Amino acid sequence: MAKRIDEASPAIPAPTIATDLLDIIKGIIREHLNWIFVVEMMENRVYKLALGFITAALLLSVLWPYEEKLIDWKKPADYKVLESDELYFNNTRIVQYRTEESDALNQQGFKVHRSTKALNDTAYPVLNFAIINYWRNDLAYIVCEPNLKRLFQDTATITVGDTTLKLVLDYMDYNDHYAFAALMFQNIVDYQKPYIIQGQDSLLLFGTQPNLKNNMVVLKDYFRLIGRFQ
Repeated sequence: MAKRIDEASPAIPAPTIATDLLDIIKGIIREHLNWIFVVEMMENRVYKLALGFITAALLLSVLWPYEEKLIDWKKPADYKVLESDELYFNNTRIVQYRTEESDALNQQGFKVHRSTKALNDTAYPVLNFAIINYWRNDLAYIVCEPNLKRLFQDTATITVGDTTLKLVLDYMDYNDHYAFAALMFQNIVDYQKPYIIQGQDSLLLFGTQPNLKNNMVVLKDYFRLIGRFQ
């Protein structure tokens, strides 16, 4: 006859609501901490990538610096101004200029930009370049202006590099002014200074070295404005 087993099996306690909730909270906290850890790792990785990119860009700028260059330099000038180039000039370069606007100029659609640093008050001949913006037709011209016109009434002899030319301002049209400006710019880029011949003397065409730099800035802005320099 089989023996009866009276011992009761050990009871397994049923999970309580409090225990379940605590486990859920612990799970949430654990997942949250894991997420924070993942986010921090991603942020660190992004930071390192950004830092590496910036460092590489700086190294490239040092090893391969931006090279300024002439564009379609030998093509005839069309004087056209693209909207993007005009926006760049008006937003970033215009502060370097004193702009002449009058009723007569506005009626024709012109503005004249002259460097605020241009040398004018001298007793000897000096030339400065000015930008003429024909905004109505999206065109721009460059002209050379003497500080004392009487000193340029006769033919002026200019030398730059190996080139000698005769300058007669009263008979120059906008194409002549452009050709002269292009010649000056190309030679100054090659570190050739222009001089005006006065008897036995050779005077720096722009009067002083700082004024030479000022006019170089004007020429750079102009040729960038018409898409011939970058």
